[in-house]
Amino acid sequence: MYTLSVSKKEIARAGERICHCIQTNQTYDEKDTLIMHEWRMLHLYPLQRITEYLEREAKAVNKNALISSRIKRLPSITGKLIRFPEMKLHKMQDLGGCRAIVDDIEQVNEIKDRILSLKFMHQLKRIDDYIQKTKESGYRSIHIVHAFNNIKHPQLNGLKIETQIRTTIQHSWATAVEMVGIFRRESLKSGMGDPDWLKFFVLVSKLFYLIESKDKTLNRSHNNISDELKKLTIELNAFKVLNAFSHIAEHINNSDKYSSGLCVISVDTEEGKIEVTGFSGNNPHQKSIGFLYGNRAKLHKRK
Repeated sequence: MYTLSVSKKEIARAGERICHCIQTNQTYDEKDTLIMHEWRMLHLYPLQRITEYLEREAKAVNKNALISSRIKRLPSITGKLIRFPEMKLHKMQDLGGCRAIVDDIEQVNEIKDRILSLKFMHQLKRIDDYIQKTKESGYRSIHIVHAFNNIKHPQLNGLKIETQIRTTIQHSWATAVEMVGIFRRESLKSGMGDPDWLKFFVLVSKLFYLIESKDKTLNRSHNNISDELKKLTIELNAFKVLNAFSHIAEHINNSDKYSSGLCVISVDTEEGKIEVTGFSGNNPHQKSIGFLYGNRAKLHKRK
C-alpha cells in the first residue's frame, strides 16, 4: 500500500524538471507531475499519526485548540524549490504539515514543551522558534520537524512531518499575508512582492507581538509602530482589501450551497473574480482535485 514506484533520485529529478519548465515557460511532463503527486501522497499516513499526537497534547493545554493538517500543494513545492535551488524534493521537510492554534504565547510554549518531552519513536530533526527569533517577513510561529518512524510501515520511515504551533493572532496575520499574496500574485509570505505591503505586514506583526507580550515597557515602540502603520494603511487602502477576504470566508461558511463539506476556490486575479464550487467530500476522485491541481484550486474544508 505504502510503496514508491520510482527511486528517490527520480523524485528529485522530477522536481528539477518541473521547476526548469516553470522557469523557462515550458509545459512540464504529466509523468513528472504524477511522480510528485505520488511522493506527496506517501506522506499522508505519517501526517495523520503526527497530527494525532499534536491534537492530544494541544487539547490537554486548551480543549478549544484548533488542529489542522495539509499536504503541501504543487505551486508551493515548486516555488520553494526555485527559491532554494540546492534543495531536493525528496529531502523537503514540510511536504506534510500539521498545526495547532491556541489563545496565547504561554499556551504555545506549553504545547511545544509537551511535544518535545514525548517518548515516541519519531525522531526529532529540528525546532525553529520564530516567535523568539522572528523571520524578516514578520512571521511568528514555532516549527518542529520529526522524521517518521513506524514498525508496521518501515517503508515510510524517515519521511519528514512539520508541526506548527501558533497563536490565534499569529495565525490571523499569516492568513492575511497569504490571501493578499494570492490576489496580488506575489509570494508575500516568502518576502517577495510589493515593498509597501511587505512593510505593512512587518509592522502589523510587530504591533501584534507588542500586544501579545503584555510588556508595558514597550509603549513607546507601540506608538512609533502605530503611527507608521496608520500611514501605510491609508496608502494601501488595506482595510478595504482585507475586508474583501473576510466577506469571501463568510460567504462560504454561511451558504448552504457548500454544505456538502468541500469546495474548490478558484481565484482569477486579473479579472478580480472568485468562483466557488461545492462538491461531496465522500468522492475520493473529486477530493484529489485539490491535490493534483493545486496550482489551479485551493481545497477548503467547510466547518
